[in-house]
Parts: sequence; C-alpha cells; structure tokens
Amino acid sequence: MNRRTALRERRSRIYWPVIGGALTTILLAFPLAALSALLFRFPIPFASYESGWSAMPHALAAVRFYGTLGGFVLLALLGGLGGAVAHRLGKADMRRVWRWTVSLAAAVAFCAVMLLATLDYIIGPW
Repeated sequence: MNRRTALRERRSRIYWPVIGGALTTILLAFPLAALSALLFRFPIPFASYESGWSAMPHALAAVRFYGTLGGFVLLALLGGLGGAVAHRLGKADMRRVWRWTVSLAAAVAFCAVMLLATLDYIIGPW
C-alpha cells in the first residue's frame, strides 16, 4: 500500500466516528434529560422547572422541543467534533476510537443537559 492510498483510507475512516459522535450525542440527550429531571430538575417549555418521576416524560418532550429549535444541530456539531477528536486520539485502534467517541459524546450531552438545567443560575430567572 502506498502513501496516497494509506492517507485516503485514514481520511475515509474519520467519517464514521464523526457521524457516530453526532448521533450518539443526540440520542444520549434524551435519557440524560430524563435522569436530570428525576434527580435534579429540567426546564419544561411553557411551564417551569420540574423534577421527580412525573417530570421524566415532560423532559423527553422538552428535549424534542429544544432540539427542533436548533438544539439537535448544535449537539450534532459538537458530537461530530468529539468524534473527530476521538479519531485523532485513538490513532489506528478502532476500539479505542469508539470508546473515546462515546465518552466524548456523553460528556457533550451531559454538559448540554446541565446547562439547560442550571440556566437560570447563569442568566437569571426567565
């Protein structure tokens, strides 16, 4: 295998961690929001912050609402960036790349959910 083929193969493999990171980040936002509503609180659109078992379905609907307003695009971009970083950190070991991809996607989704859950502490009541 010559150098040009190796470079092309390495570039083509970066797409899968980027796509995987984007999708994983979006998918992990749902259970993390429900968990945040159960253990802490989560903002429900057109209502207020809710917590407890009864807030979990509302939190899932809230993620869908916030996602359609542009949150899914932002999560996908940040998750894709995490996948690219994972590809760089994992080198040639694809198992390691996927572990990094899922870990970074979970970190991005967790940060996004916690940002929404504590937004009134940051910008004040809204």
